Amino acid sequence: MIFALAAYIILQFAIALWASRFVNSEADYFVAGRRFGLLMVGVSVFATWFGAETVMGASGAIAEEGLAGGRADPFGYTICLIGMALFLAYKLRDAGVMTFPDFFEQRFGARAEVTAAILTIPTSIIWASAQLLAMGQIISETAAISLNIALFGGAVIIIAYTTIGGLLGDAMTDMVQGAVMMVGLTILLITILVSGDFSFGQITPEQFDLFTYDEEGTRESWLSALDTWMVPILGSLVAQEAISRFLGAKTASIARKGCFLAAGLYLVFGSIPLMIGLLGHSAGFEAGSTDSYLPELAKQYLSPVMYILLMGAIISAILSTVDTTLLAVSAIAQRNLIDPIARDLPEPRKLMLGRSLTLLAGLMAYAIAASGETIKGLVEIASSFGSAGIVVALLIGLHSGYGREKAALAALFAGAVLSFLGYGMPAWFVGLFDEAAAETMPLWTQGFEGSFVISVLAALGAYIGVAELEKRGIVTGGQKESPAAS
Repeated sequence: MIFALAAYIILQFAIALWASRFVNSEADYFVAGRRFGLLMVGVSVFATWFGAETVMGASGAIAEEGLAGGRADPFGYTICLIGMALFLAYKLRDAGVMTFPDFFEQRFGARAEVTAAILTIPTSIIWASAQLLAMGQIISETAAISLNIALFGGAVIIIAYTTIGGLLGDAMTDMVQGAVMMVGLTILLITILVSGDFSFGQITPEQFDLFTYDEEGTRESWLSALDTWMVPILGSLVAQEAISRFLGAKTASIARKGCFLAAGLYLVFGSIPLMIGLLGHSAGFEAGSTDSYLPELAKQYLSPVMYILLMGAIISAILSTVDTTLLAVSAIAQRNLIDPIARDLPEPRKLMLGRSLTLLAGLMAYAIAASGETIKGLVEIASSFGSAGIVVALLIGLHSGYGREKAALAALFAGAVLSFLGYGMPAWFVGLFDEAAAETMPLWTQGFEGSFVISVLAALGAYIGVAELEKRGIVTGGQKESPAAS
């Protein structure tokens, strides 16, 4: 079985190597020379978004929590893709940028650009670490080796694979990976339905509840539920790993239509893990962990050949997500942190630098994945940390001329601080070294309910407040106006 998976990965390497022949510049490496048509954009965005959280994390969460476990996948992220189509894709592609912090520089100035880049890079690295952890679990399950060894092997494979071909290579392999995912998940659903052990008639009404309950049966608050919805919908709206795909479109119109296509694909095929989670729970199927729910069920019901196909599908999802995420980190680091102070680098040096930054991002993601967090936990952190202020400033900046540099900086700062405190990052960081000390820290350092929603509101309030001061001349600086809004 491991040999079949190895052959599949080698095929992906071969495609990436072939595509690398067309990568000769920074634009080729990060936005594929803007060569993408509608199908390439749609499938590529879908394959990038359809990661380990959807295939592995969601089915286990839904089996445990019912439909409430699917608020992020597939519903929240589908809505997010529609939001990208409606509010981001056309205007960002029309602005001719390579990263969304590029637009911050155009609209608000260099300080806003750098701040947005610094806030985004950790988020993308955490997202990549979740995918690496998922691949490690698959290799561990398939090859019967320890998770640590599997995680290291998976990291080496993905980092090497990503560094080679750039976005063009990734998008070309996405066409293969997307097809494998669709076929593999469809076969699994059909197989468990014809087995006779699962039936939609066995699903109970309680499984359709969109709220979660604690051990005493107390329902979560409306604020907590709203926060759970807003993390994937708004928190992921500014994910550079997806944005880079539609920035590679030939035209702004193709970029927008491609996101709508990706949303449709995501809803259809993201519903398969959802159905498997509901059916598995109603039939009494139990797995060793939430993250291993779908692979364990597949191993029990699929033939060895079909199981290999499904593992190939999951690996496809992971490869597609991680390679784009690592590229997103290197693109932002290079375009928005290094290029402004090294503008005269020749294209070959820029290309070499981009590949080196991709390698460094992969090593950092591996280190986080090895820390022991779950896939779902890592994705929740990645989907929301630091993004509140970016969402506010980017949406207002794209669609109006209201507010300038100081307003954007205020939103970015307010969103980051509230996210940092809301997710209990001070206590979490101390807990890495001393768990007992972390437990005795003040409550305000250990997080609070509705942290993302509160972070967005704080960022919005900060933006509006400072924008009004700018409007009255009390605060000055950053006179740029959005080319999209003018």
